[in-house]
Amino acid sequence: MVFFAAVLIIAMFNPLVEWYTERDVINGNQGPFPAALGTEAPAAPSQVSRQSYRPEALVHGLSIVPTDSGVRALNLRTGKEYWRYERRDAGADMPSDEVSAATVVAWFDGGKLVGIDLRTGNVRWRTAFSQGGFQDIHVGAGQVVAQTPGGVAAFSERSRKKLWTLRLPRSCRYPWAVHDLPNHLTAVELGCESSDDQNCVVIGVDNRTGAELWKRTVRQELYKTDNHTLVAVSPITTSQRGEMARVQVLDVDRKGARLRAEFSSDSWSPDDAGDGIIISGGNPESPGSARASVLTGYDTQVGKRAWERQAPAGNSFGLAKCADGRVYVVQNALFFEGGESRVLHADLLVLDTHSGDLLHRLRLPDMTVPRDFFLTDLTVREAGDGVIRVAWLEALHDVLFVT
Repeated sequence: MVFFAAVLIIAMFNPLVEWYTERDVINGNQGPFPAALGTEAPAAPSQVSRQSYRPEALVHGLSIVPTDSGVRALNLRTGKEYWRYERRDAGADMPSDEVSAATVVAWFDGGKLVGIDLRTGNVRWRTAFSQGGFQDIHVGAGQVVAQTPGGVAAFSERSRKKLWTLRLPRSCRYPWAVHDLPNHLTAVELGCESSDDQNCVVIGVDNRTGAELWKRTVRQELYKTDNHTLVAVSPITTSQRGEMARVQVLDVDRKGARLRAEFSSDSWSPDDAGDGIIISGGNPESPGSARASVLTGYDTQVGKRAWERQAPAGNSFGLAKCADGRVYVVQNALFFEGGESRVLHADLLVLDTHSGDLLHRLRLPDMTVPRDFFLTDLTVREAGDGVIRVAWLEALHDVLFVT
């Protein structure tokens, strides 16, 4: 009798569980999958459209946009909804999203991760970590790497199967960045306690097993410039105002991260990196300024400055992005902060990554800067798949799509 009662309870419980997990709102794909607007970032962009929403990412022909309780994908060409996923239960407020070429991972504050098929909008998997939740999600190399209270956990992007875990060193509390490298190598950058509270540790991990392959101390900023090169500030820099940063170029493989070259910069503020070049925007005359008056490209193969571009008087650069051998950056005309007019005149510049030469210039539509903005420069947020996304750092709306 006890056996039959247990079977009956299980039979009744399974439909309840299925109802609970499937009660989310899932509107599948509407029509054929939208093709990308291009195979790479546009070399000579000429068309600008203004959007009222701010996406988390542009991928293929879709714009991925968070909602109050989920995420939706919009067709970039038409602006129409392609699919939508939303939760109805508690803990679904304002998720964050990370996106790969095949998967959207919605990350909820309550500790739940949901993997969504990019092409169909169907849920592939769900997982939860109730004790402190997930933080700092990274999607790449077929894996979802997430911070948990006990360390770092990696799941299969396709199936949510747990692939490996990494326990944090005692002095380290959280990961700052994750970099995917060849030969099953993942570099995990960890924020750690130190005398000046600005040191971090980079750990090379075998991303099949989670085995620690090597460890190196660096300082805060770590950038990947190609599949075998990471760039970091030396850990012995004292961060005194006006001090030149000592920047290290590291050769990285499964055996370790070895110093290849080192150079100094009097205005080190990295924006992006690619094709063996790292781009830094800064203001040597006013190191504490939020505006960049100089854009510099450093060649990480030899550890030297490759080129430098000065903004014209009365102009400044927003954050730059590297893509397909080009650098995309907005040159913003300054305006008098106390004046009535807050109309911003700006140009999108396309530069050669290795020489800094101007390849193309496009005048952007004049835009009025909201009065509560502290950072008033337009900046390039994303470049690829035939489109460039331009926005203010502080804005949740008013985004320019440039094609």
